[in-house]
Amino acid sequence: MTLSFLSSRNPVLPRALRAVAGCWLLALAGALGPELALAQLVASPPAVASVPLRADWAVRLQADGKGSDARGGQLLALLGSLGGTQGVATAQDVVSWPADGHGPYRIDSTLTPRGGLALLLRRLQWTRSAQGRVQNGAPELLQASNQKGDGPQTLVQVERQRLITREAGQSGTDAASSQPLPAGLIDPLTLTWGYLQRPLPNRPFTAALLINAKVQTAHIVPEHVTLAWQGKDVACTLLDAQSDQSSATLRIWLRQSDGLPLQVELGMGDRYGLDVVQTLTAEPAGLQAIAPRPRD
Repeated sequence: MTLSFLSSRNPVLPRALRAVAGCWLLALAGALGPELALAQLVASPPAVASVPLRADWAVRLQADGKGSDARGGQLLALLGSLGGTQGVATAQDVVSWPADGHGPYRIDSTLTPRGGLALLLRRLQWTRSAQGRVQNGAPELLQASNQKGDGPQTLVQVERQRLITREAGQSGTDAASSQPLPAGLIDPLTLTWGYLQRPLPNRPFTAALLINAKVQTAHIVPEHVTLAWQGKDVACTLLDAQSDQSSATLRIWLRQSDGLPLQVELGMGDRYGLDVVQTLTAEPAGLQAIAPRPRD
């Protein structure tokens, strides 16, 4: 009976062996379950992360004396100088940027007049936002908002290659642009922050720039310069942006080592010959968490 039981012809033996092997496999899987799960977690690629940055700016006014109402511009600049070394206003940008240069981004910016000048220069109160997506390091605008002083907030959205604009709280159908939008739409906030850890341009280029809910063709000329910042001369690339459709100008000083904007100059047009100059007060924490992109 013993020999017949161990015989390969006995159908009971394979079933018994399969049962024992199955029990051992279940026990082994149960024992290794946590380790296997941990190994799978480590091996899985991490989710795309956004890096939060907060940038604080000191704001001053400067007049070049070239506007059609240059005296008014000089008066405003004089009022601004009453703010002393701390400037006429403060500004803060809150930025969320994809760590690997691919994914959604958001920038919220607020400029606030300081102290006793706040009432006189209340029109300097300025709140803006920009949202979009970064593809292979290059950002493109999808939504924006803009509000100056006590005026209404303007909301802008890109939908099906059309620009849709409306005022906050407005009822009825949104007004849509009739012409298709050019590719790569940006705005001043996106242009300011869009070169974080990216190679900086070294030759002139054009960009579709959203200014006051209108798309303009901006001609941007980069120049290698130095900027006195935090007591040191810092190597920068200056982006000088101008448009044939507007007398307003935009100049941005980007640190060459990582694309961090150190200074932004907004020209208010040819009437006053007045510029709003924002200078970064300190390097924002977390900048190194954004992965550098090699030059193409």
